This record gives sequence, C-alpha cells and structure tokens, in this order.
Amino acid sequence: MTSPDPKSKQGSDGGGMLPALLAGVGILLVAALFFFGGDEDEDKAAAKEAAGKDQASASSRTASGSSKTGIAARRTDDAQPSAPKPRLNPRIANSMVGSGMAPNSDKPEEPSSFESKDEEIIYWEDELRAANQTLEMRQRAMEHIPAIEEKIRNGKDAERSLAEFEKRKEVVEENLEKAEDRVKTIEEKLEKLRG
Repeated sequence: MTSPDPKSKQGSDGGGMLPALLAGVGILLVAALFFFGGDEDEDKAAAKEAAGKDQASASSRTASGSSKTGIAARRTDDAQPSAPKPRLNPRIANSMVGSGMAPNSDKPEEPSSFESKDEEIIYWEDELRAANQTLEMRQRAMEHIPAIEEKIRNGKDAERSLAEFEKRKEVVEENLEKAEDRVKTIEEKLEKLRG
C-alpha cells in the first residue's frame, strides 16, 4: 500500500508558495518602476546615448566593410552654448591684450597745452620721477644679465638657451636705451621751461 508521499505531491503541483511569492514581488517592482520611474531628462539622455552608440557602431561597420578603411567615428558630446565664461582677476583685467599685440595702457596721453608755465613744470617733474624709476628698473635688469648668462652656460642645452637669451638681452638693452632717452628728453624740456 502506497501512501501518498507529501514531498512528491508538492513537486508535481508546481512548487508551493515560494515561486508565487517571487512572481508577486517581481510584478510589484515592475509596477513601481512605471509609477516612480526615472526622470524624463535621464530617459532622453539614455535614448540619445543609445542612438550615438548605434551610429558609431554603424559607421565602424561601414568603415570596416569598405576597402579603404580608416578611423571609425566616435561619439561626441553635444554643444554647450551656455558654457560658463571665465572670470578675470580685476587686477589683471586691464592688462589683457587688446586689438594689437601689446597690452592696453592706462597711461593718459601727454597734454598738448597747459594753463600756466608752473603747471607744465609740475607735470614734467612728475614725468621725470616716473622716467627715473623706469630707468632704475632697466639698469637693475642689465646688472642681472651676467649672472643669468652664467647660469645658462652651466645649465642643460646651453647652446639653444644662449640663443634665446641673446634675443632677450637685446630687448633689455633696447629698453634701457629708451628709458635713458626718455629721461634725457624730459630733462631738456625742464631746462627750457625753467630757462
């Protein structure tokens, strides 16, 4: 007499409650995704990315299928017209390069006429002080040239560096000459004014 075995009966019915429970949880998860799913922007981005991948794979297939193969197209980022603009430090904003190659100068132009002789003398004395300061800077720069040249001679790749240094040295010498000429010109004007 065979009595029905409870274990064999469960196997033939479909497995009991566990598969039904898992199926119910799966249905609830799918429903939750539909109701509380992702953002539309994310969906659009995902669709755009998928389209880009399809396009890239199609172009790579056509490139590999032809006899003249090259580099397959790659996915590119979309243009960002609202890219942030760089912020400038106000201290250096005025020294930005203008239409020419030299930085913009805030120095006012030299006046062509003065109300009195004393006012003109005061103006040129101020200009002479500024010109003397510039001349001192240029002279200090010339004093540093021998030490810099010695460092370059002892450094790596001395020949190339010396060629570049010679160009810079010429500019320093020209600037010194200009500063000396400016001081001399202003002193001559002051001598004529003082008479």
